[in-house]
Amino acid sequence: MRQKLVDAIFAIPPRMRLYIAIALLVVLIVSITAVIVSSTDNKIAEEPVATSASPAPLDVTVEPSRPVEMYIPGIDLHAEFESNDCATSDGAIDPDTMSEACVYTADDRPYSLPGTDASDIVVIAGHTGAGVPAVFNDLYDGSAEEHQVSIGDEMFIRTQESGDLWLVYEATDMHEPEKSGLSQSEEIWGTSATPGRLLTISCIQPPNLLKAAVKNAVVGWQYDRVVDAI
Repeated sequence: MRQKLVDAIFAIPPRMRLYIAIALLVVLIVSITAVIVSSTDNKIAEEPVATSASPAPLDVTVEPSRPVEMYIPGIDLHAEFESNDCATSDGAIDPDTMSEACVYTADDRPYSLPGTDASDIVVIAGHTGAGVPAVFNDLYDGSAEEHQVSIGDEMFIRTQESGDLWLVYEATDMHEPEKSGLSQSEEIWGTSATPGRLLTISCIQPPNLLKAAVKNAVVGWQYDRVVDAI
């Protein structure tokens, strides 16, 4: 029987045997591919789908205190804080360092430190640099003349009192006032106490690095919640 099978195979013309071999090879490749695809589909179905849902808010109170760290995910801005109040120069906020942000409070101002029950506006400032690194460089694009933060973006702030918890603020408004008129802008500061409001203030560096920075980039934020993770 086996000899007859062998004789039958060799009785097939060589060209026909080649066609049969190619056909069998194609069938084998298709079968292997189907098995691999099926295995991959099963693996993908088994893997958990990542989500971008924010952590659930916590029902806690965080007393106002000095900020130690901030993060704006939308522009990947990380900042640490100077240990003292923002310094001033000729009546204007002038942080001591290029690499850290600062919070501004003063005996003659109602400004608050960040917390869940801050009594009034919180003011955070940071330098930008004309061609050099600075903590708030990513807040505003001077060449494009536009804010890099978008309305609805979130900012996370950790304070001395919050420990490992984060205060979350949401961007609500943006401004580019002349430095000389910043302190008089009711649109930015309001006309009465604004609990939960926070400002980030930096300078706008003009595209021509030889020109002076005469305007500020101001983003208004509103306190939203406390979370234990970002």
